[in-house]
Amino acid sequence: MSEGYRTGAVKRQTPSSRSIHGVARSRPLVTFDMDGVLCRNPWGINPGRVSADATSPSRLPRPTWPLERWLYLRRKPMPGAVEGFHAIAERFECAVVSARGEGSRALTEDWLAHTFGVSPPVRLRSSWRERSSAFKARVIPPLQPLAHFEDDGNTALLLAERIPHVFLVDWPRNHGVERENIHRIERITDALPILEAVAGDSGVPGS
Repeated sequence: MSEGYRTGAVKRQTPSSRSIHGVARSRPLVTFDMDGVLCRNPWGINPGRVSADATSPSRLPRPTWPLERWLYLRRKPMPGAVEGFHAIAERFECAVVSARGEGSRALTEDWLAHTFGVSPPVRLRSSWRERSSAFKARVIPPLQPLAHFEDDGNTALLLAERIPHVFLVDWPRNHGVERENIHRIERITDALPILEAVAGDSGVPGS
């Protein structure tokens, strides 16, 4: 569990479809990665590991980049992700920021609508030349979220320097990633009491 904090049925609710770019919000924003957080990774594993060159441009595209349009077909949600997302969406604005390619947008948005029953704002990566962690470190901080949910250790470390809180879904390859504001969780629902506490500490309404 988190170093900073230790941590029925949920009403299905669609988060606001308003833009996440420069719009005043009545509730704090929380952002979510897709794969390894909301959606199961292929074969149930997380292949990423902490790297010293996490922000340097990629020299070659990953072999699956041309297949983005079909790569994420028939994926299942992470355990507890649907219930956890909806519980958080009752109190916070929610958006998705994923390093999936723009070619997967239709599939990703359809999957969220079908599996989660929601249509949140979605930001995706336009080029393979920008590494996943660098993309999120560039895109997420200007949105000024209270927290981001992530499974990649590199991204968690970069964002911990730029936003108030990061929730890191526990995978073997991100063990050892520790910061005061990185909260290690097993499921999204583990984060709810922490979010409510830090929203209160920040003086912003969480409900």
